[in-house]
Amino acid sequence: MGNKLLTIVVPVYKVEPYINKCLDSCILTDEKLMSQLEVIIVNDGTPDNSAEMSREYVKRYPQTFRQIDKENGGHGSAWNVGLKEATGKYLRFLDSDDWLTNLDKLMEKLAETDADLVFTHLHRILVYKKSIEPWILSPCNFNITQPITEFKLHQSYNCSTAFWLCTYKTSIIQPFHPLFAERISYDDTMLYIAPLINAKTFICYDMVLYNYLIGREGQSISPDFVAKKVTNHISAATHFMKFYQSHKAIDEFAKELIDLQTAKYCVWVWGELTAQTYNAMKGLHTLYEVCPHHLAIFENTKQVRLYKKLPLPIYWAYYKFAKMVNKSAFYRKFIKHRQC
Repeated sequence: MGNKLLTIVVPVYKVEPYINKCLDSCILTDEKLMSQLEVIIVNDGTPDNSAEMSREYVKRYPQTFRQIDKENGGHGSAWNVGLKEATGKYLRFLDSDDWLTNLDKLMEKLAETDADLVFTHLHRILVYKKSIEPWILSPCNFNITQPITEFKLHQSYNCSTAFWLCTYKTSIIQPFHPLFAERISYDDTMLYIAPLINAKTFICYDMVLYNYLIGREGQSISPDFVAKKVTNHISAATHFMKFYQSHKAIDEFAKELIDLQTAKYCVWVWGELTAQTYNAMKGLHTLYEVCPHHLAIFENTKQVRLYKKLPLPIYWAYYKFAKMVNKSAFYRKFIKHRQC
């Protein structure tokens, strides 16, 4: 499958209700564009019929789809396999409960550009609200290749280069293989910093590409899952920081971007831990040891000052009480507004 323009990596594990919609979104009516597309399906030892369902696409479109079967190793291990095997000039990751739109338009754009990072919009499909939430790129110059020195991280979230928003030139991240942590959740956070190390240029296109399903049962970002697997945040942060520490010899601008992404990521993990149980909050000490430099940026925040000053049981009780008061204040304000 040489001379491919784009490789899409799709990990498969227990996704029978979703896999057809996902892979159907990778089928193009334009035969020329289809011939330039590579879809690598990685069967991560799924126990259900997902792998057999996805294998049908290999039979129907052997020039585009191929399937790699492996023992279960987790989401990150499947992505590592796909990253190693990718032959396309560009690379995307697509989770098998999500789907793409406008893939044909992206392929046409990729044929015209040589930018290292290609950004597109995102739709968040909120199952629990039965609604669609557009996630639009921050204001930028569309259709113009720009030097990475013009790239500005969006201040409201820490994942500007996450796989939902970004298509990567394969050559800038394939050398990091194996990039993703295995047998833990939240492995995709590596994409918050890895693409910025080697990227020299970027381009933005004004179109929605990725459709991110949020709220299905058992999803890694669901509250129940986070509560059960909260220690994975510490493991993921440790892997993240080891990677960060081993790639310091980069130019000053890239270091500035990566430092900011890393700091925002650490604070996000801190927030996830403090939202959970007392036992989960014990992980804050480990996180502080793993990420001292980046959390030091926030030393003057009330949250971190109290954590360092108070015994953990008192800090936990205070945090929970403050959260309950804030919720009550919001509720009173909401009721008052409804009565007006």
